[in-house]
Amino acid sequence: MLRLLSVFICLVCLSSAYAQDDYVPVTHPIAGATPLSTGQSGTGANINVVYHRADWTVNPNAASKTITGTITTCFKTLTANVSSLSFDLNKTSFNNGSLVITYHGSNCSFSFPTTGNVNIVNITLPASIAATGTPDSVTISYSGIPPARNGAAEGFQKGTYTDQNGVTQNYTTTLSESYEDRDWWPCKADMQDKIDSMDINVTVPWSGADTFWVATNGKLVDSAINAGNRIFRFKTRYPIASYLVCLAVAKYNRYYSQTLAGSTNVPTAFYLLGGKTAAYYTNALSAMTKINAVVTAFSAKLGDYPFKLEKHGFYDGLLGAGGMEHQTFSGMSSGSIASLSTLAHELMHQWFGDNVTFATWNDLWLAEGFARYGEALAAELVPSLGINPYSIRNSFKTSALGQNAQSAWIPNGNSGTSALIWSSNYGGTVYSRGGIIVSMLRAICGDQKFFEALTNYQTSLAGKSATGDSLKNHFNAVLNTDISGFFDNYVGGSGAAATAVGGVGNPIYTIGWNNPSGNKLVVRVNSQTRSAGSNVSYFTGPVVLHVTGATPATQDTTIVFYDWGGGKLSYAGNGVSELISGNLLSYDLSFVPTAVAYDDSARTLSTGTTTKDVNLLGYIWSGGTSTAWNTTANWTACCGVPPDNADVTIATTTFPPILPAAVTMRNLTLNAGKYLDLGNMTLTINGAITGTGSLSGSAASNLVINGNAGAINFLQTNAATRSLNNLTLSPGSAARLSTALEVNTLQVGTSNFTINTGVALKVKL
Repeated sequence: MLRLLSVFICLVCLSSAYAQDDYVPVTHPIAGATPLSTGQSGTGANINVVYHRADWTVNPNAASKTITGTITTCFKTLTANVSSLSFDLNKTSFNNGSLVITYHGSNCSFSFPTTGNVNIVNITLPASIAATGTPDSVTISYSGIPPARNGAAEGFQKGTYTDQNGVTQNYTTTLSESYEDRDWWPCKADMQDKIDSMDINVTVPWSGADTFWVATNGKLVDSAINAGNRIFRFKTRYPIASYLVCLAVAKYNRYYSQTLAGSTNVPTAFYLLGGKTAAYYTNALSAMTKINAVVTAFSAKLGDYPFKLEKHGFYDGLLGAGGMEHQTFSGMSSGSIASLSTLAHELMHQWFGDNVTFATWNDLWLAEGFARYGEALAAELVPSLGINPYSIRNSFKTSALGQNAQSAWIPNGNSGTSALIWSSNYGGTVYSRGGIIVSMLRAICGDQKFFEALTNYQTSLAGKSATGDSLKNHFNAVLNTDISGFFDNYVGGSGAAATAVGGVGNPIYTIGWNNPSGNKLVVRVNSQTRSAGSNVSYFTGPVVLHVTGATPATQDTTIVFYDWGGGKLSYAGNGVSELISGNLLSYDLSFVPTAVAYDDSARTLSTGTTTKDVNLLGYIWSGGTSTAWNTTANWTACCGVPPDNADVTIATTTFPPILPAAVTMRNLTLNAGKYLDLGNMTLTINGAITGTGSLSGSAASNLVINGNAGAINFLQTNAATRSLNNLTLSPGSAARLSTALEVNTLQVGTSNFTINTGVALKVKL
């Protein structure tokens, strides 16, 4: 009988949550393994929070900033024989005789710890819940005065301002990041157990048209007047972390519109403190309206605005910060309400921090780093904002280089309180170093793969929580390459841990380059040193170079390569190519390069210089002593024998090269009148074959084309030189045969293989 009553109560609770909605609730448990509670306090480890009904009463005009509330929590048990529950709640403010906890209509005994973290209410149930997975509920009623602001800890505060008529206006507002949700409402403060849905009901005084209004999460469904009170009812059906729940009560001027996210018109709401000047409203509304275009732009790149069925908006009067990304409704300070960069920052948080939330405060950079980068991204995608994206990137790069004694990832010892986070250097590195890390990921990937990885991350983890490793795994999947070293070196850790694995300091590069001929550019890493105090022995990651020609206005390009250390490099900027040994890369440009600058677009957490080296020629066959491919003296003095996947130029036939074994190249240049003898081996080309020179084949040699090879010429000296055992074109590759050729087998599949007019291709059957 007791168990049936328990189920009935929870079902009533859940039906109240889901009734009369015109959209389907998104219900996600948690992206992680049980136990679900890895929050700092460890509360609620035996339950999965499903739903809260919050009933609050607030009067900003009262002498004290009292909040009175009743929180009904529906949950499912994660273990058998649950006899007690625990929630985060401020002991000093609410263990005052007003606290009443009921379970199935019966009062529960409760206690708070006497030492350590005392802000935990431990509840003893009158009867145990026997089975795992049982739905049930508990109700906590309370009343009290939340604590005053204490440094970085804001919580629930009373604000005042003087309107244009000289009248002092009172209001209340909340900011719970990082640990101050418990200061004004009982909750399970654990980002890995998001609240699946909430009903928020707020009672405020009502005195006619000029009355208080409520700003909170979700969709406003009613605001009924009852005598001298008005009861506002909101519903949110997207999973939400407890620190993102907000409550502000003020005499607001309200402005409503809509904005487009994909194909959905999203309701927008802007709440501004009443009684201010016309210019204040003009400037604020202009700025907030401009951000509507950013909602559309971000939706196109990252996936639709995550809370499109409820609302997007900003409300005025936040205390303790310039902005706070409260889910669906970001709080803004009056001083930042017209700041386009701050508005864009808080908007980006709706994806990074709100939709996908960091699993523990260690990975706070997953929110703040992306939001900081979002300021530059908004400026780039929406030029009408009138903001220079380079200025923003350069700002957080400069800050990151100056904050190089701490990582973007926060170790356990620095993440336990708001003061430890926000009053320390980590309160800056999560923004600046986090932002430049995001910039480097884009540099590595190029736009298509960068936004693909982020969209996948947003989609697969929607309504859930993530660690740095979660993000890394999505980039590894898109790149088809493991860049764990980059995350270790530049981020410094993932999830909860006591010490960083890296992330402190920055690399300082010297890059050598040359233009050996024509439009060719060759580059190499001459050296990498690290800033003082760095905990990284070698930073593996992107190097960004800006290359210009004699007329920089039109002859201009940016190249990116990935430095793996140990002389191993990869082409980057459009994914990451195969690893290439030998510390040398070459590029065929559309102009003659005359200058190379190191990251003058502020895209990496590194500094560097470039030096032109006229002796840096690339992998060029000079054939000075013999036809032996692996003899160093047969190659230019600078670079030696080419490794696999290198760019190779055949520049002489004094001693024409003969392949001694299977060889793989990226690009092959065959100068006029020169040739490469395949011997009886296999040559694999991953890129292009350029120049008017030739290949010399044999009945036992093979040619494999994996890229867009261009024209293929074979030496026509005799039947042997114009023959192959096998010619293979991989799916998606392309090549054009320009001379006669005889092959034993031809494999072209879904490639693009063409033959010049009048050219004979003989395939033996």
